[in-house]
Amino acid sequence: MSIRVSGVGKSAIALGLVLLVSLSAALAMSGRKIRIGDDPSIKKGSPQVVLVEVADFECPYCGQGARDVLPKVYEKYVDLGKVELVFVDFPLQMHPHAFRAAQAAACAGDQSQFWEMHHLLFANQRDLAADRLSAYAAELALDVAAFDKCLASGRHDGEIREDIRLAQSLGITGTPAYLVGRRVAGGDKLEVLEVVKGLPPYEELEKLLDAQLAAQSAPPAPKRR
Repeated sequence: MSIRVSGVGKSAIALGLVLLVSLSAALAMSGRKIRIGDDPSIKKGSPQVVLVEVADFECPYCGQGARDVLPKVYEKYVDLGKVELVFVDFPLQMHPHAFRAAQAAACAGDQSQFWEMHHLLFANQRDLAADRLSAYAAELALDVAAFDKCLASGRHDGEIREDIRLAQSLGITGTPAYLVGRRVAGGDKLEVLEVVKGLPPYEELEKLLDAQLAAQSAPPAPKRR
């Protein structure tokens, strides 16, 4: 059988192929398992539902999400032990201070102050020059000498670049992005169930998290013989 395609038909088929490829990519991401064991997280108890913030400290929309959206997520879900919040670095090349800021957050994490530095960097996005990072460490009462030594050593560079590769493997090309998933039992892997690109309103994340929590608490389907 031969098929003849007119000009209009070719356009329709081309559009259909684009949609099919996009759908296939989305389906491929759904259910994918990724390692998050080395990434900073905050939780109470052992929640199975996880929200991953993929961000660049110099990205204004990331800052807006960190200041306006995530505090609501923390209050309703993280603080109540329902959801774990994880951070994945994705410093963009277009932002000259982003990689150094990611290093600073990681070095603060060595002194158990990652999230405090995370909040401070996002609160001061327009002032992330290298000579300001030590001042932020001092503001958090960190051991500044140890912090500066960590920064100079590039100790966490490999981890940050691994985060970048992870984000890119999920089809993420810009920031922010948010992953919704669930912990895989017995390890440090996360099953990715949703990928949200860009800055969503809080209500969108709320809907996705509520859906996963509801699915987690639903009784198992009856077995059929």
